[in-house]
Amino acid sequence: MTAYALNESKMFADITDDVAIVINSETGIYYGMNGFGTSVFQNIIDGVSVENIASALKNISGAPADIESRLGAFVDALKEKEIIVDGTDNGNAANIDESAATADAFEMTVNEYNDAQEMLLADPIHEVKEDTGWTPEKESIGYSKEETREREKKMEK
Repeated sequence: MTAYALNESKMFADITDDVAIVINSETGIYYGMNGFGTSVFQNIIDGVSVENIASALKNISGAPADIESRLGAFVDALKEKEIIVDGTDNGNAANIDESAATADAFEMTVNEYNDAQEMLLADPIHEVKEDTGWTPEKESIGYSKEETREREKKMEK
């Protein structure tokens, strides 16, 4: 069975009010999904196999004949944007919001936005280093990198 997981090495995801927002921490680009896309995405990142999701989608009243290819295109878009990576099938059945499926005419969308890119990348959390944490090494704080390192050494003593 084919399963995926959120690409946690670079993506942060939040689902609020049935809308998924995924932020790429490396590029500052973020992605939004419609209600039906969010419902499918939630199943994907929960480890439900694509085959189980496809089976659930085919069982929704009014599902179009090409629902599997629509699902495939949605999964391909998520992979192309590096939102998801290979994962482990949890063996669970899919839990799809049928009202979202019909409200969105069985369309799963993922839209890309870059309007907050500068703000997201300017956040100091992006300057956190695994070995040292957040260390302000900018001339704007009044100390050179060398002076900052010297001050840190003195603090450690």
